Amino acid sequence: MKSFNSAALLVLALYFLACKPVPVSHWFPVTPQEKYEKELYKAKLEKTTAGQTWLKMATLVLQDTLFSAAPYQERFYLGDSMPAQALRIRIPEGRQLVIRPVRDPEDTTSKLFVELFKIKSKGKAQRLEYFADSQDSLTFSDHNGDTLLLRLQTGLNEKLTVSLSLTTQPLLHFPVAGHGMSSVISYWGADRDAGARLHEGIDIKAKRGTPVVACEQGFVTQTGTNNLGGKVVFVSSLQSPYSLYYAHLDSQLVVTGTRVARGDTLGLVGNTGNAITTTPHLHFGIYARGSGAVNPLPFINDRKEKLPGLPEKSKWLGDTVRIRKKAGIFASAQLDSKEQIAALPADTPVKILGEMAKGYRVVLENGTIGYIPTVPLRAARPAVSQVVRP
Repeated sequence: MKSFNSAALLVLALYFLACKPVPVSHWFPVTPQEKYEKELYKAKLEKTTAGQTWLKMATLVLQDTLFSAAPYQERFYLGDSMPAQALRIRIPEGRQLVIRPVRDPEDTTSKLFVELFKIKSKGKAQRLEYFADSQDSLTFSDHNGDTLLLRLQTGLNEKLTVSLSLTTQPLLHFPVAGHGMSSVISYWGADRDAGARLHEGIDIKAKRGTPVVACEQGFVTQTGTNNLGGKVVFVSSLQSPYSLYYAHLDSQLVVTGTRVARGDTLGLVGNTGNAITTTPHLHFGIYARGSGAVNPLPFINDRKEKLPGLPEKSKWLGDTVRIRKKAGIFASAQLDSKEQIAALPADTPVKILGEMAKGYRVVLENGTIGYIPTVPLRAARPAVSQVVRP
């Protein structure tokens, strides 16, 4: 009888959940934002106009299609009818994304929730990562070429200015001990054998006997000798879908099956194989499982990226203004002509949602969100008070 009652209760619970869906955060809060949302429901604030706007925008911005490429910076305004904003990103192959949101130093009390999602094939957002309380940065790797979406949101009835920086860093450790990018002497795609083939890797110059190291944790899948590479080592990464190829070694110091950690010595630099007439160097290659060789340079390029600066904080941030000259509105922060949404005539009213080095993030009266280049602005009334979404 006890088991029957338990089963009946489960069926009833499932029935009511199916009839009246409730946000997951209301039942199983995980992230700081979900825990905060649960408190809103507990206080019955979801019945207020402000509470409904807060919950609605948290969901709607997951459908936003504005896009940018790292390295990138933007200053966002969060509050009023726009308590949440979002940005889509793709991580270049071989790189890790580093996300750093910095709140306005004048505001230390407003809440800030930051979550990273993957956009699935049917457009649905799936959460991947989130910022814990007091966390100041997040590093994320993606090996599938997914479209990612970053959502920022402040608390109910709060206003916040937050500057977001997106940078990338190499996925792998540099393969020659004590060396860096200045030692690269030949690049991907260079002619080989009088143009009969192309270079499927990069060459790194170093003294004979310099340690060649594992770029990533993994297993040695093959060692041996061949005509082109001479003495070679293959390592299969445990953390990414790549096989790493080290060639022209003077000697190999591992055997097939050896498990290696990042930085472990695999062999020593030499000039074996078809490099016998050249100066000692390492040929380093990367093979994506199932799709062949890829350019190794982005995977190990540790040169500091040039991050676009932010303009001085505008007095118009968060306000409705009119543009004083015609301008295009774009779906990409890079203002690519291929991403133009529409042409805006002079005197068009816009609400300034964010600012970047070369322009502004704006919302039009019809709810369209996009980027415009830096243009002269003037005050406007009435304000764009509500964001209307299609």
